Amino acid sequence: MNPNRPTSRRGATLIEAVLATVLLGMVAATLASAVSFMNSSQRRMQQRLGAAELANRLMLQYIDDQDGMPDKSLPIEYDMDLFRWTLDVDPVKFEMAEPPPEAEDNTIGSGINFDRIRLVSIRVWLSEDSGGGRGFSTEFPNSQLTRLIDPLAFSNPDSLQTMIDSPGGMERLFERLMQLDSTGGAP
Repeated sequence: MNPNRPTSRRGATLIEAVLATVLLGMVAATLASAVSFMNSSQRRMQQRLGAAELANRLMLQYIDDQDGMPDKSLPIEYDMDLFRWTLDVDPVKFEMAEPPPEAEDNTIGSGINFDRIRLVSIRVWLSEDSGGGRGFSTEFPNSQLTRLIDPLAFSNPDSLQTMIDSPGGMERLFERLMQLDSTGGAP
């Protein structure tokens, strides 16, 4: 080093400082928008999961007690959101590749009647009060659950006992049996 030469320190110029500040701001804005997108995406997934959970609960309730379903005109609250729902029950027509074998009256399974099987579909979507709509649309978080159900096959022993023990339950059971018998399985 030369002792006669003055030492100079290199510093940042004004342009370099402004450029560094602008770059830092751009990185911060990008990170903020990414975090915002992830939060909104997570919220939509939570709403879809809520719709799926409600569809499952409504299906189980329909299987156990069709008369105890909530009012369709009112939204159902789940977590922080409100959801609307619909229920469709349609008869099912089976086309057999071969006709079923003739069963004797005392064999197991001789009481199977394919005419009473129903296709039950439940749709649940985000209500207009929570950012969805009054009617179903795939634009809103939603879920649809469809099952084949035999109205006389109870999902567990408690379902039959609950129906019998409820007020008017025995009458509803006999009405359902008579209705299915008189119409050949049609509602």
